Amino acid sequence: MRERRLTPAGVQLVRDEIASTGLFERDQQVPLEPRPGASAPQRGVGALLFKVWRDTRSVEVGTATDQGADEVFFQPSAARTRLDRLSKQLLKPETWLPANPWADSVPRAYEAATFALLLRTEIGQANERPMIDTLQATWPFSVGPLDLGQPLPATAGPGADMTRCSVLTREDMVAVANAMVRASEPDPVYTLSDGTLLTSFARADNQGRLVVTLRPLLPDRRSCNGEYTQ
Repeated sequence: MRERRLTPAGVQLVRDEIASTGLFERDQQVPLEPRPGASAPQRGVGALLFKVWRDTRSVEVGTATDQGADEVFFQPSAARTRLDRLSKQLLKPETWLPANPWADSVPRAYEAATFALLLRTEIGQANERPMIDTLQATWPFSVGPLDLGQPLPATAGPGADMTRCSVLTREDMVAVANAMVRASEPDPVYTLSDGTLLTSFARADNQGRLVVTLRPLLPDRRSCNGEYTQ
């Protein structure tokens, strides 16, 4: 994960661009509507979710991603088109912002100060070789991995009712990461492109597992509020 900071004036330019869409006055979903009589291919549809601070709260706006060649099966939507364009602008602000609004001349590696530890218990047949008991033996905290953290609200996504969240310092993150690696051996701990560590451990009876996710928090996050399961 990389970062490039904006000046306050640059932040305002981004906010102005978001506001200019006219789509963030309220929470809303911009639907993907089939054309009459059209039969779109049966496949998964990607989604975009925007959260924008407005006045005293975050406004949430969601829609489907651009469907490419399959757009012929759906009603044209100026709102969807504008949101798709906005997503591309936010992902690559250097393509449309001038040089002056940047506090950093080039991107740099993002060094997170805090991290989210998500512990999700799942019931069902588990084939993982590492066991929860093995993780417990290397666990750096007095509260075990099955009990640590606060439950996530239902709005956090699928499996929220089975997921507990804790915010860790960098020092604690290193301790948990080391515990995950030692307990998983010889199986790997997966590292995602944003620096997230992910692995799982089976119950002794193989009738469930514990999924452990450790990921860096962005600068606007310092708690589990607003954290998501996936």
